[in-house]
Amino acid sequence: MKKIGILCLVMFLLVGCSQAQENIKEQTGSDTASMDSFESGYYRIVDFGGSKLRENFYLNFSATSDFQTIGRGLQILSSNYFSTSSHYMSEGQYFDLDQRSALLKRDADVNKYPYSLQSPKGETIDGITDPIMVSNIQEQNYYIKDGSNYVLKGISLAVILDPRKSNNDSLDTPMSDKTIEDFGEQCIEKLYKYIRNDDAFKEVKDLPILITVFKATDTTNSTFDGNYILESYCDKEVGKIRTVDHENVLFTSARANEIDKTTASEFDIIKTSLKEASQEAVGFMGEAKYENGEIKSMVITANLNIKTYTELLYLSSIIADNINSKFTNDFSIKVLVNSQDKLQAVIIKEKGKSAKTYPLY
Repeated sequence: MKKIGILCLVMFLLVGCSQAQENIKEQTGSDTASMDSFESGYYRIVDFGGSKLRENFYLNFSATSDFQTIGRGLQILSSNYFSTSSHYMSEGQYFDLDQRSALLKRDADVNKYPYSLQSPKGETIDGITDPIMVSNIQEQNYYIKDGSNYVLKGISLAVILDPRKSNNDSLDTPMSDKTIEDFGEQCIEKLYKYIRNDDAFKEVKDLPILITVFKATDTTNSTFDGNYILESYCDKEVGKIRTVDHENVLFTSARANEIDKTTASEFDIIKTSLKEASQEAVGFMGEAKYENGEIKSMVITANLNIKTYTELLYLSSIIADNINSKFTNDFSIKVLVNSQDKLQAVIIKEKGKSAKTYPLY
């Protein structure tokens, strides 16, 4: 009888462990988006509920393009390890406010937050004492579908660096790229150590985890220049830390001429053509995304002073015609045509295709 009792207890523990693992790695999605209306390269999305960090993320980044760049950039980097053709993506399910506090808070007693990603109290970096280095964490989860279940296959994380003074004010002089990169490498190692050792991640710690570092927009002079700088694919140990060449570039600017003189010149020609066709002043500004030095996409905002509907159609056509004929490089372009502070039309050019104009009325 004693042996039977012990055997039953062992079986109970094994079943319990198996169920715990299944609850973590196999879930039935309440809603799935096919993403068929999107361009290729986007993940199908399964809804397991919103991230518990979503409110903090919105408060931190809704005023800059980092709101989109962090999320989309993490998907792009993740696609090198979790294929968009076979994986589904969900909002992060494992980092909550407790984990956020463990990583973003610090105390004079280092034992209170032993895995904090912030610089220790009393430390000086680039002449700044007690800087606040890390502003937030974003998580994405990647699944394979198995019947009606979704099996978790990996996690991607972004550590968002936004160096500030100890009182959270902006720095008078930005930290050097080298300083930020060195600190980011330390963050990757600390974060993976935290995941491997904290009980909150005991069921997922052995999964592949992509840890990236994002340098937030410098809001003292921009609203869109945030970019990814580092990545490490960790599979039971910290992987090789690689630099990431992602960059957002304003057209036109000195940086645009430096990184892509041809596209910058062509952009100026289109802008001049629009000014000549318009009866009043126009604004024409582009924000382009580059990966490994290659332009991938551009969003253009055209601010016009239109007085008639015919004028709207005419100037929109001038923009679209020039986009089709002037740009040597082939990349995706979206143009928001505004007049009197209202969106009037959208022009979309997909890579390899001609521009199409969509008036909103």
